[in-house]
Amino acid sequence: MSQHTPVVSVRPRPLRIIVVQGHRNTSGGDPREAARTPAVANAITAALNAAGHDAVCLQNDDGSVDNWFAGSLDDVGREIGARHRRRPVDLMLDVHFEGDAANTRGVFTIIPDGDGLRTLTSYAGTDALAANTLDRALGRAIAHAVAAHTGLPLRTRGVVEPGVMSERQTHVGGDLGWRLAMFGYTAPARERMVRLIIECGNIASDAAIIAQPGFPERVARGVVAGLAGDGMGGATPAFPPFGMQRELREARLVHVTVDALHARQWAETSQPVRGVWERGRRFWVRGWVIGEEVAGNPVWWITGKKQKTDLRWRVWTGGTDLAGAAALALPAV
Repeated sequence: MSQHTPVVSVRPRPLRIIVVQGHRNTSGGDPREAARTPAVANAITAALNAAGHDAVCLQNDDGSVDNWFAGSLDDVGREIGARHRRRPVDLMLDVHFEGDAANTRGVFTIIPDGDGLRTLTSYAGTDALAANTLDRALGRAIAHAVAAHTGLPLRTRGVVEPGVMSERQTHVGGDLGWRLAMFGYTAPARERMVRLIIECGNIASDAAIIAQPGFPERVARGVVAGLAGDGMGGATPAFPPFGMQRELREARLVHVTVDALHARQWAETSQPVRGVWERGRRFWVRGWVIGEEVAGNPVWWITGKKQKTDLRWRVWTGGTDLAGAAALALPAV
């Protein structure tokens, strides 16, 4: 293996995962999306099993292998809940493509945030954004890693942070005032089960990327990489040694995703602060370096556009839209 190819190895704890093919049920939906979800969902399922997890695809877990669930969307939600009661599930991942009227670009995950929304389900506990911290952390990690592996941008409009949308920001939640069925029926399992919907880019404005050969497999690799850094205890990243650095094949723009991010002279929190950047700011990076570990993540950006005038400051990747393993996954020289 080339010494110029950074690898994040993982020691997995097998997780029980159910992958769902969006719109592949009797309730239907956008036929353009329904045509695409089987290949991606099946690729994700295969990649998760290859990584040592226990994953099934709901539509193909009844012996039919026909990419179809013979029931409504509500029945899908009920089935996930029933399976969890028989054998606890760690993660439910519902695979979709975005088809909004504005053709908003980008990959993102949707996380449960349903307190106060109407629902046909009976769960009376809280299922709010603030209470679903693990769902948000895993949703962020998966969205960032899928973006890095596919070339899709992270969605930045109508989200709580780049790549992460609240249930209340969806058309169903925000405009109609209803809970998403997949979250409503699985809410009683929220103490154990992480529940996510992933929108793998916009079916129209991201079509050039989605139609590329191997796209489902690249999404799948992103999901596995995101799960490796999820904070669930499912895997522990083994990062390269302290001081290792790599130049990116191409300089890249990244976004600040925290309220205040410090740019430092070197990759340690004791080093002089050269700038303080607010949420939403974009800046160029030319490479990464392994520095002081902050919140379990030792990967820092090296700023610049690959020009002689680059300041080459160090900025912790955990405060940006590509963090840790997702940063290491970018093509390097």
